[in-house]
Amino acid sequence: MRFIAIALIIICYSINRVDAQSEWISIDTKDRSGDKNFQQVFQVVNEESGEFVTFFKYFKHFAAYLHSKEGELLNTFSANALPKYKNNYLGASINGNDYTLFFQNDYGTKFSALTINFSTSGFEFTDKINAIPNTESLIGSLEYKSHIYILTSLKRSSKLKLYKLINHNEVTEDVFDFSHIKFTSPRGFDITLNQLLDGGYDESKASLIENNEPGSLESSSKKNKLFLDGNKLILTNDTYDISTILLSIDLDNKTSDYTEFSKAAFDKKDRGSKSNSFVLDDYFFNLYASKEKLDFSIYDIHSKSLIKSITITENDSIAFKNSPIILEGGEFDNYRELERTKQFLRKVSNSNAGLFAYKQNDSYIITIGCSKTVEMSNQFAFVSGFFGGLAFGITTAILTPSYYSYTHTKSTRIECLFDEDFNSIDGTIPENGFDKIKAYVDNNTDIKFKHKSVFKIKEKYILGYFEKETGLYKYIKMD
Repeated sequence: MRFIAIALIIICYSINRVDAQSEWISIDTKDRSGDKNFQQVFQVVNEESGEFVTFFKYFKHFAAYLHSKEGELLNTFSANALPKYKNNYLGASINGNDYTLFFQNDYGTKFSALTINFSTSGFEFTDKINAIPNTESLIGSLEYKSHIYILTSLKRSSKLKLYKLINHNEVTEDVFDFSHIKFTSPRGFDITLNQLLDGGYDESKASLIENNEPGSLESSSKKNKLFLDGNKLILTNDTYDISTILLSIDLDNKTSDYTEFSKAAFDKKDRGSKSNSFVLDDYFFNLYASKEKLDFSIYDIHSKSLIKSITITENDSIAFKNSPIILEGGEFDNYRELERTKQFLRKVSNSNAGLFAYKQNDSYIITIGCSKTVEMSNQFAFVSGFFGGLAFGITTAILTPSYYSYTHTKSTRIECLFDEDFNSIDGTIPENGFDKIKAYVDNNTDIKFKHKSVFKIKEKYILGYFEKETGLYKYIKMD
């Protein structure tokens, strides 16, 4: 009996502790509207103060709630006004007490905006912001220092243009000219940067990688990728297997730079070769794979010196992996494991090869393999306007698209663990923030988790969801 009593005490303590750690705040969506069936929800986080705003978009109006980083409700605001393109949320810029929400058309070339001020309870909006002309190709959007930026490539040229969306009536432009760089095709023909980046319909759009956050091979297997490293925006291009092009833009000083990494393992005789790359901190990670071999290399991004190189053939075992060869989300089985390296190489060389890296607890977690896109559910497609905005943008706090991609990508992969000197180390892959959120969702089967959102405040992951029965939008802090 004594043992049972002690066990019950421990269980009760554990349950209370989990609840205390997990439950944070909730918003009664009926406060500002009798209609609890809002259409979209998205958050804007002020990185400097930690304050965040939750916006609920209804059919003809919106409601907004301003909270402190501790979760205290500071102010609320609502208005019967919504700009054009209201269903495609792009992101927000913050100027003092003014929060400007930007929306875009389905092609990402025309924009509208709504500016609200919680101090004055005033708002302004415009349905027409300077549109991206048809002489430019959209590359991607990002958030830096609480402002939205849009990067484009000028057609038939080697110039990039960077737009900064300040508020509903102010937009700046900067042009970066790479015409002095000679871009060539593998056959030796001179091409422009725009031709290099343009891979056909919708292929010029870059995948935006969250810095040091978990992610998916679906996002990192794109030929064009954008990375935000401090004040530097880095655009990488892996159109050709022979080399990777890196273009960097200093967002503060408006300077630019160019470098190129040759793929030492490239051999034109290889069958079905695929390649890709990744940038994290001061390192450039390179992957080259064919049906016969795989080469994984790590370079110092500044000196271009080789730090690590691993080559395996179809007859080798993969000694540096810390997981089985995982095939997840396949057509017939949701999860299964492959036994042979030959099978892994065949999968990678026949699909979208990629690698993803992030750092956690002084270790690098690196995923190598290939991906296949999973259809996005209607719920996720609708919430936060993924198709129109954040699916193609990076922010420092809003992680909903990254979380969805991480948990829903079809992939064939191995997961590897390296120390800070990139020595392979034994052990299991540590659980990350997205894993904890997924486990919480999977374990609470009695909750429907409608209109899910994931974001960060001061390094803490926050999970949001709507409870239709009560009309509450709840936030769970993941410790």
